[in-house]
Formats: sequence, C-alpha cells, structure tokens
Amino acid sequence: MSDDQVETSPATEEASRKTTWVVVSLIVLAVIAAIVWWWLPASEDKKPQTETVEVDQQQSSEVEVESYDEETAEPEPELELEPIPAEPEAAPEPQEPEPEPIALPELDESTPTVLQNLDSAEINIRPLKSSQLIRDAVVLMDNISNGSIVRERTIVQRPDGRFKVLEVDGELYIDESSYHRYDALVDWFVSLEADVLVENYELFKPLVQEAYAEIGYPESDFDSTLLEAIEVALDTPVPDGLVQVEDDSVMYTFADDSYESLPGAQKQLLRMGPDNIQRVKDKLREIRRALQ
Repeated sequence: MSDDQVETSPATEEASRKTTWVVVSLIVLAVIAAIVWWWLPASEDKKPQTETVEVDQQQSSEVEVESYDEETAEPEPELELEPIPAEPEAAPEPQEPEPEPIALPELDESTPTVLQNLDSAEINIRPLKSSQLIRDAVVLMDNISNGSIVRERTIVQRPDGRFKVLEVDGELYIDESSYHRYDALVDWFVSLEADVLVENYELFKPLVQEAYAEIGYPESDFDSTLLEAIEVALDTPVPDGLVQVEDDSVMYTFADDSYESLPGAQKQLLRMGPDNIQRVKDKLREIRRALQ
C-alpha cells in the first residue's frame, strides 16, 4: 500500500463512537464544573486593632504639673451658643427587588427548564441533545472521574465524518484529518462563560444531587466527582506528531504502550488530536483558576 493511503476498518465506526462520548463528557464538564467552589464561606472580618502607647516613667516624672485651687479659681464666663440646624437626612437609595427563585421541576421533567435557563443566559444550547441532561451528565462525570467512559448516554449530536488512519511505510497512524471533526464542539466548549455556568449550577444543584444519589451516592457531594473528572482530563498527555496505532481486527489500539496503558477516558481523548486536547485542557485550567 502506498504512502499516505487512507485505510478504513470495521473498527473505525466503534472508535469514532467511543471518542464522541468523551468529547461530550468534557462539554458537560463545562456546563457543570464551574460550581465547585460557589459555596466557599467568605473570609472572617478582621477585628480592629488597637495601638498601645507606652509612656516612659522617667520622662513623665520630669513634666511640671501646675497646681489648681478650685476655691480661688475664677469661673470662666458662660457662652451662649446658637443651636446648629440639623442637616436633612439623605433619602435612602431605592433597592432593586430580588428576583423570586423559580420552582425547580421534577428531575424527570428538568431538561426543558435547564435548557431554557441556559438559553436565557445566552449559552448556545443547540449542540445539546439529551432528553435527561442532568442524569446523563452525572453518569458521564462519574465515569470519567474513574477514568472510564460510558457510551449509552447521548448529550450532543455526534460529529460528522469517520475515524480514519494512514499507512506510512507499512505502519498505521491516525489520520490528522479525523481530528477536525471535533473542532466545532471544542469551539463551543471554550466559548462558555464560567460565571453563567456558576449561576445555573447553583440553581439546579439539588437535582444534580438527586441524580447522583440515584446511581449509588446518596451521602456524597457531586462536587468532588467534578474535580476528579477535571484532573483525569488534565492528566491526558498531548501527543507530539503522528500517533501510531495497530489494527487488532476489533478496534484500533495504540502502538505506544504508554498510551495504551492510559485510562479509557484519556485514550479516547487522544483521538481528538493535540490541538483540540490542548484547547480543552486550557479551558479547564481557566475554569479551575476562576473557581479557586
């Protein structure tokens, strides 16, 4: 087979589908992750410090004190003072009424409300396709925090195109054109505003916790899972140059043992390509810096 020839395999469809779920999971991270530290208490007010002034006893003994006789002292004349007119009180500034909190829907019916609030906050919701957005996001984050992936949840529509490989001098490499299938999703991910995400997570956090309890964590806070998922993503290596793969007739595997031994979530992220991986990691660091 000649250099730069594109080779496809029955495994390409499976590899493409698995990669999609990891990208989807990272996008959901952006929708939820910015909330991790919103409950942090404000720093305590510092007590005012008082300054103690010590007087040198030797110096004080040298100060001459003038005697005073109450009986012989002439009284000072009394002065009649005119009352100072009181200044009119400033009118209080009008306060804007606080918006009334919305009533949260049932978890089963929450997706339309979540999408409506994100849309009202000028978040682009068009890529979101899940009918159970909170439940799917919670499951995906729990899996990524453990380094694994789940393909049974759909959050956004899959990218166009197929995963492809190149044969160069008898060796197989990921075709770099495959990476561009994820450009639009990554563009969307990096455009999300952290402040808006914080506000929406605060609003829907009770439903997130309810979904987290459903999958076996009734006493755990979902925030720690988000932090762990972010760390898993940030620990993904960024390849330098072409990535060699091997076709084992079922699916493609990485020829480099250091890649093939990575957790499943990180191995799938490698299929997004170096540029997209770096952009996702930069955004996650930005969110983490804002939270901390």
